[in-house]
Amino acid sequence: MTGFEFIAKAFKAPYTDIAKRLKLTTSTVADWASGRRPIPKDKLPLVSKLFGIDEEYFKRKELTEVEKIKIEINYLERASKRDTHEVEHTITDDDGNVHEAYFWHNPHEGELRYKYEELAYEELVLKLKGILNHDFHLDMEYYRTKNHFEIVRKLADLLAQDEGKEGIEEYEEITEEEVQRRRNVSIKVDALRSMLHFLNGGKLLGFGKIDPFEQELFDLLRKYNVIDTEPPKDKRSYEPFDQV
Repeated sequence: MTGFEFIAKAFKAPYTDIAKRLKLTTSTVADWASGRRPIPKDKLPLVSKLFGIDEEYFKRKELTEVEKIKIEINYLERASKRDTHEVEHTITDDDGNVHEAYFWHNPHEGELRYKYEELAYEELVLKLKGILNHDFHLDMEYYRTKNHFEIVRKLADLLAQDEGKEGIEEYEEITEEEVQRRRNVSIKVDALRSMLHFLNGGKLLGFGKIDPFEQELFDLLRKYNVIDTEPPKDKRSYEPFDQV
């Protein structure tokens, strides 16, 4: 999906509306979005101004996950300013007196909060990849250890914030595509959490059955002497309380 196509989708902007604002044909906008035709240099500033997004994003054939999330946050922040409204409700005090009260309701608050969390996870994953792909043999021992410690510390701090107390609001409507994206983030977070668990001396845990991913990760870390935790005696079936 090209940058233009993703931006239009994120902003819920039909090609017909974009074409009308730019005084172009719908087929022309569709060709730009699909990548069949490049956006002319003289039109690029107009497209950028229409969405309030840097021109570079519209030139891309593909956006990174971090760039996609930032664009979605851009839209949600604007939509929040547009759609946040005052709601009236009543409060009854201890003496039984009824009072009128008001609060500001943002219909995008739940999704926006989630996107900020998703962005934090994706940026942390990028940092982690950068650490793992770095040639530490070129560094002095002190800086190598410091870099490793810093990325693990940030990862631990971020995961510690996720206590499972806040989920998707019941009234929040999301698409199947968004549901799948959130599942993918959850999988990544669980994988990082498992790695930290093992690096901290944690043992394989499961109720009667070992998770295949955790088993493979555990074995891989032991194979390369990253951890020295002993595996469970019976890998086929065991109770986690026996491993404490």
